[in-house]
Amino acid sequence: MTDKDPAPDSALPKPRPSLGERLLFAIPAALIYGVILYLMLWQGADSALPFIAGLIFMPMGIAGTASILADPRGQGPLWRHIKIGWICVGLCVVLSFIFFREGGICVAMAAPFFCGASALGSWLSFLCLRRLRSRSAVSCVIALPLLGLPGMPDAPAPPLEGQVQSVVEIAAPPSAVWANTVAIAEIRPEERIWTVSHDLVGVPRPVDARLAGRGVGAVRHLRWTRGVRFEEVVTFWQQDRALAWTFRFGPDSIPRAVEGHVKVDSAYLRLTGGDYRLSPLPGGHTRLVLTTHYRIATPINAYCDWWGHIFLDDFHGAVLHVIKARSEAAALTAGNGVS
Repeated sequence: MTDKDPAPDSALPKPRPSLGERLLFAIPAALIYGVILYLMLWQGADSALPFIAGLIFMPMGIAGTASILADPRGQGPLWRHIKIGWICVGLCVVLSFIFFREGGICVAMAAPFFCGASALGSWLSFLCLRRLRSRSAVSCVIALPLLGLPGMPDAPAPPLEGQVQSVVEIAAPPSAVWANTVAIAEIRPEERIWTVSHDLVGVPRPVDARLAGRGVGAVRHLRWTRGVRFEEVVTFWQQDRALAWTFRFGPDSIPRAVEGHVKVDSAYLRLTGGDYRLSPLPGGHTRLVLTTHYRIATPINAYCDWWGHIFLDDFHGAVLHVIKARSEAAALTAGNGVS
């Protein structure tokens, strides 16, 4: 063979796979790993939630998997690694919606953690690949969810007692307001107001509250959309002035299809009670105050408390809007002498 003879094909260096070709393998592999982690970490989380392993380590592991498979030498820019990680984590969330009927509450609350942790996982993987030239170090990032799983559900968390209080002035006397407060007939679509929780996040909205009995010991049967049902047991009753209760939830009060992880009667979250307070105002008006008390015990109490205020503020606003509209309509009818 002379110098001018072309080299045989076997002697030519094989071209490296393009980024697109690597992504065709990297993204499905990261999704498979993400689904496995989801099944291990979240599907069995009934009495406690894997806050660290599930919210932090899981997206880090998914992003690390995508990084090492899409750019094994760390030659691309960091921003590309972060975007690929976000795409994979976002697709995992979509899969959880489609196949595991994940609820919007959990996804909305987890989204900031997923985005931040995924970017952190991409950054650490990028450093390991480019600076340390070590794929084994990236493997540690990928394995973080599995390393963080043992004992995580039993991690102690400080309790936080909180409450959300909403106030509305109603142009109707306390007797009219009371009648539309202790029992609320089915809320019609035109009586509903737009809220972030109900219309964006998809939280079930109140439908009606039926009263069985009178006075202390009476039970209010509440029904919300999407099959949510629970009870409020009356602990204080002062006609036209005050109503207080404790919540009672059954095993099927909140269907798993609605929300599999946010349980309102668990070790990490409990609605402890609520009350209405009516105060007469000049001009035949009434000041109505709705308060809900709760207890949370998580490693991220401040964050959960912030979301709790959003959800309960929206719920209070939806209910008080109906009570106000119905009470004022009843007062106007009575004032006009219509029976």
